[in-house]
Amino acid sequence: MKLNRPTLKIVIAVVVMLAALYWAFDSTRIRSYAGTNVTFVVGHGPVTVKNSSDQPIDVQLTSTGSRTFNVTSAVEGVAATSTKLGTGSSTTQLVEFALPPGGSEFTVVRAGSSSSDVSFAANPATRFEVTAQPLTQSETQTTVIATVVVILGALFFISRTTGHRWMSALPGRKPAVPVLVPAPEAVGDRGSALKSYGDNRTGSQ
Repeated sequence: MKLNRPTLKIVIAVVVMLAALYWAFDSTRIRSYAGTNVTFVVGHGPVTVKNSSDQPIDVQLTSTGSRTFNVTSAVEGVAATSTKLGTGSSTTQLVEFALPPGGSEFTVVRAGSSSSDVSFAANPATRFEVTAQPLTQSETQTTVIATVVVILGALFFISRTTGHRWMSALPGRKPAVPVLVPAPEAVGDRGSALKSYGDNRTGSQ
């Protein structure tokens, strides 16, 4: 099937819209983890841990490199700054704390911005549930706004490509009626209408 140029433009615009929607969904959806020996990379948003046991959960947050990160939380004993371990290429950052039974929440921030490479690990013998938001609230709003702008731009592009035909279907808008122009009268070689003349010759005597 061969696509003409306008149809190809519309297909590309639709693909852009679908890609923007998928990107927004994947960037903002909440990650969920459950079971024992849970490990994952902490996102930019808050992490909520539900400890169903009656014992605290020992948690380790680690990252590679010399850049420190901070853990903020309303839970006592959780807020902390990472400690540097090792030297050179083997340098790591570590924070250790215990989360009490019930629900606890914390956020990881690195160097004035949200962290994106801090790994979460907990006591493998303890079963618990975790929900982690990949983005902060402001980042989520920015992502949604950017997605809406892309979709509106693609819709306008499609509308312009189709000559804004959808506008004729709006209430109160009448479809355009073609104006019939009467055909011009037949004219002579010099632009004047042909006239009929009688025989002006006089009869011979």
